[in-house]
Formats: sequence, C-alpha cells, structure tokens
Amino acid sequence: MDLGFLRPLYESDGPVASVHLDTSRDTTDAAKRIELRWRHLREELAALGTDEATLDVLEEAVGEGSSRSYGDHGQALYASQGRLLGAHTLSEPPRQDRASFLPIPDALPLAIDRGRRLPYVLVALDRIHAKIFAYPDHPTEKPVVERSTEGYDLQDLQAQGRIYPGQRGDAGGRRADTHTAQELWKENTGRVADLVREAVHKVNAAVIIVGGDDEAISYLRDNLGPRRLTIPIKVVAGGRGGPDAEERLHEAAEECLREVVRDELHEALEDYHSKLAHDQAVQGTEPTLPMLSEARVDTLLLGAERENEPHLWGSPTSPVLVDTSPQGLDDPDSAFQAPASALMLRSAVMSGSHFSELLDQDQAGTEAGATLRFPK
Repeated sequence: MDLGFLRPLYESDGPVASVHLDTSRDTTDAAKRIELRWRHLREELAALGTDEATLDVLEEAVGEGSSRSYGDHGQALYASQGRLLGAHTLSEPPRQDRASFLPIPDALPLAIDRGRRLPYVLVALDRIHAKIFAYPDHPTEKPVVERSTEGYDLQDLQAQGRIYPGQRGDAGGRRADTHTAQELWKENTGRVADLVREAVHKVNAAVIIVGGDDEAISYLRDNLGPRRLTIPIKVVAGGRGGPDAEERLHEAAEECLREVVRDELHEALEDYHSKLAHDQAVQGTEPTLPMLSEARVDTLLLGAERENEPHLWGSPTSPVLVDTSPQGLDDPDSAFQAPASALMLRSAVMSGSHFSELLDQDQAGTEAGATLRFPK
C-alpha cells in the first residue's frame, strides 16, 4: 500500500492530537452515543495537555462526520495547533476509542484500516440491463460512479427489421433467433464493458465483482479480456431482479472484497518470508530500525495488535531516523519518545516506503519486519 495519503498528517511542527472514534450510526440514539464518546476523549486529551483550539477543531470534525448515515464505521482525526490535519472514515469502528497527544500522529490504525480495503467496481448484470458502481479504497457515503444501462432485446430488433417474420415457426427460424439473440446479448455486454472500463479507471480498481445472469457474465468477460483489463473478475450471488437481489449483491461484494484483501495480505506475507531467506528482508523491530533510518525499506510490515508495544526515539528534524536510544539520532538533546509503531510508520511515509499489515502476528514471532530495496 502506498503511504502517500498520510503525508498531510506530518505537516505540523507542534504536537499532534490523534483520535480514533467509533461513529457507528446503527441505532436511533447514535448521535448521543457519539457525543458521549467524544466528550470522554476530549477530557482525556485535555489532561494530556492538548490546547483548546485543537480540541475545538476536533470537536467540529466529529460533528461533521457523516460519511455514512447508517451502519458500523469510525473516524480517524488528526489536529495540531488549532488546525485539522486529516479526517478519515474508518471502514470498521475501532475496537476501543482512543486518543493521544504526541510529537507525531498515531497513524497506524488508519493505515491498517486503509490496507483492509481495495478500490473495486461492482456490476449487476443480466442480458439486457446492467448497473455499474465504483468504490474507492476508503468508505464513502455514495459510490464514486453509479451508472445504469439498458441494451436491446429481440423486440427492439424486430421493430428495426433485423429479424424477419419468415424466420420464425420452423427449426431454421428458431436457430436463427437463437443465434441473433446471442449476438444481441454480446453486443449489449460490449457496451457494459465500456462503462466498466471507465469505472475501473475512475477509482483505479483492483477487482471487478459481478453478479447476475451467468451467460451475460461470460459475455462480459469476453468483452473485457481483449482490452487487456488484467484485474481479476469475481462472480458473486445476487444481481438483477429487484431491490432484494441488488442488496444481496452488495452484501456478497463486501464479503468477496474481504476475501480478496486477505489473499493479498497473505501474498505479501509469503513474499516477505521468501525474501527473508535471501537477505532481502529483516525480521523484528530492532533489525528494522537501521533499515528505516537509511531509507532502505521497500515495504514496512506491522501488526495491528499494539498492546505493550515499546517506545522508541525519534528526531524532530530528521523524520526518517528512529532508534532505541537518543544517542543514535542526529541531535540527541532534541530527541523525543513515542510508540514504536508511530515512529516507524512516520519513517516509512517520509522515505516513500510501502506498507502491509503483518498477519498472524503472534505466529510470526515478531512485531515488525521489512522487505528491502536492495539486499543487506
């Protein structure tokens, strides 16, 4: 995952307040519950020394957090010196509301959440009709793209004179009708394929998820294939046939998306273990630190579990530097401490590294790792 979207969070010389808040709106009293959760975090931040201007700008952002009117989700908010640095919707609410006031943002929960989603295109399809939706890699109130299309059916062609009465009523006529119908459906899905390609490019989709008529889906595959659209096409239940079918399609798409993300994370983990065997990766926090400080990390891997994580030392002037001791930094007198994940992620962001969640953190026997841009 590209970490470029986190860069604005580091555009402050002052300490940063980070808030990760459950803003689910799944009950009628959700607004009141969110207000109470925020009030608790505000008091916690004030006790940590957060200035009133920063608290006020965070409170305003919580009040404006209406990315989805209903359902489970969360907010990740970052502010410093009375300025909002970033406001992001989390696709899942945090397991526990949390707030921090540190020299740098605590951005790992946002990176983990973003890594668990992929941009995708969803298609509900039969042989004549189609609906196309495109979603980015972060939760949105509405799809970025929502298009409907209606193709031709046999009655349309009859009206245009493309099927003649003399073709009907005998075996030859039936065969001609069948052949014409198949060509018609292929033509319809050709137009759908054009819209799908546009939607894919709009959100830079990583996968296309399709539900509906099996034959129409087969024709859609044929129409997409020759255009070198190489991202996978996943077929799920649901599709055309009314609101219930479309609702089932969206539910199936979410589950399919989770499976695709799990597969990608497992592939990243397999690549990491393979590179460990060839001195193209390091395992463990301490071996990773010098690689980060030398900007040699290609992909940083961190687990989502952060209980009892150590604190490390960082530099206010050289953000890629991170060490177990202030003596390992450029200016030991100005060094500061912060949670390991926050400092390691800052170093990765500022050196242009990628990020992947470290799955099976306990089984891996390590709290961090990294693949390298060139061997040790």
